[in-house]
Amino acid sequence: MRALQLDFQRTYKPAPWLGLGVLVAALVALAAMAGYYQTLNEQIRYWQDKADQVTRLPGHRAAVSPPLTQQAARAQMLEVKQANRVVRQLGQPWNALFNAVESSGKEVALLSLEPDLQKGMVTIGGEAKDFDALLNYVKELSAREVFASVMLQNHQIQREIAEKPVRFSLIAHLKGVAP
Repeated sequence: MRALQLDFQRTYKPAPWLGLGVLVAALVALAAMAGYYQTLNEQIRYWQDKADQVTRLPGHRAAVSPPLTQQAARAQMLEVKQANRVVRQLGQPWNALFNAVESSGKEVALLSLEPDLQKGMVTIGGEAKDFDALLNYVKELSAREVFASVMLQNHQIQREIAEKPVRFSLIAHLKGVAP
């Protein structure tokens, strides 16, 4: 093996002009960007002034929408209902639901979570280490404040896998969500 030679006192000096060249290039790029920024600001001011002039013209009036037809009124009502449904979904305690489902059961792997807010329930799919772990998970979920009730919908022991895990599906009814 060769001896390691360390040179703590460098005899040659790095090229100082290289750093200076990078600095000059950066300053040139900065100046170019500042000029481009100034040009864009001037264009914005120009077009804002043009828009203000158009709105001040005597013939310019705000567009008055014609009365809605019956079909358009129904479409608008459907949009309002959809928006209300989205607002209700956003108002749900999602963090509490996710925390309850994820923090319970250390021997359980979650595979799916399907909320159905119209029915006020959540379908949880997963895989447990064994049947006792599954029952403990159901018990822990039932004790959470988010759920009114938790029921085992189905389960299946995976016999083809050496550890024989239990694949399951749960139905959890949410508290405070009217079906």
